[in-house]
Amino acid sequence: HTSSGAEGSGQALSSPGSCLESFRTAPFIECHGRGTCNYYANSYSFWLATVETTEMFRKPESETLKAGELRTRISRCQVCMKKT
Repeated sequence: HTSSGAEGSGQALSSPGSCLESFRTAPFIECHGRGTCNYYANSYSFWLATVETTEMFRKPESETLKAGELRTRISRCQVCMKKT
């Protein structure tokens, strides 16, 4: 989200907290390891988008997605934990 001034904030992509089960454009909730969460109803959220295999190494083109197309283009992450 970008609510903390011009700095922005978020979670590391290697964190299990970066893998939300349900995609929602808003509201955006950020939970901290201290048991507290912040709710940002009017903030932007940024998600990694998928890229077609054939388009992977081409120059990126800007694209506008309609509401029904959003979930088909959102990258689903998978975080694994290393055995200690």
